[in-house]
Amino acid sequence: MEMMSDGDMQRWSQFKEGDRDAFAAIYQQHILQLITYGLRLCPDRDLLKDQIQELFVELWHSRKNLAPVRSVKFYLFKALRYKLVRLEKNRYLSQRSARIAFSLDSPLEDPVETSIIENESRASQVASLRRALKSLSLRQQEAIQLRYFQGFTHDQIAELMDLNYQSVSNLLHRALFRLKEVFKTPVMQLAALALLKIFFIS
Repeated sequence: MEMMSDGDMQRWSQFKEGDRDAFAAIYQQHILQLITYGLRLCPDRDLLKDQIQELFVELWHSRKNLAPVRSVKFYLFKALRYKLVRLEKNRYLSQRSARIAFSLDSPLEDPVETSIIENESRASQVASLRRALKSLSLRQQEAIQLRYFQGFTHDQIAELMDLNYQSVSNLLHRALFRLKEVFKTPVMQLAALALLKIFFIS
């Protein structure tokens, strides 16, 4: 697992000592990525915002008792995922198994996406990408986002998703194979990777 930079380490230490400016800096540094990731787990924006706010409130109140962390980003992603999965299970306890719904039909508003859709020649690529992504399992979608657009390692993804290393590798391999089937040529595959950033990067 990646180590924190000196700046992150100092900011985290200051936050644990009660420095509100350091806490605000941590929030500002990670909030957009948390929203981007969270929307794939919880398409209800208002509910997601409540959960993120609750996460940071809990973080502040429990700061003195927090265990050492090696990556603030990983810690926050894991904590948010845990909250959303627990919420989903509590809301649908009567169901056989709770599932997290990804919202690919309502991505974050992005001026880059708007400009691409306005270009008729690329609109069909966006539509093809949407279909290809929807053909992936929910876990494959999440694994792709975490690996290629949030920068987490296989080990970190395994811990986040409660899987073993080989399962993560299999998820990513099958997902990429499926996307390559849809986008046959190397040029189209590169275009697909560029378009993916619209959906998975803030």
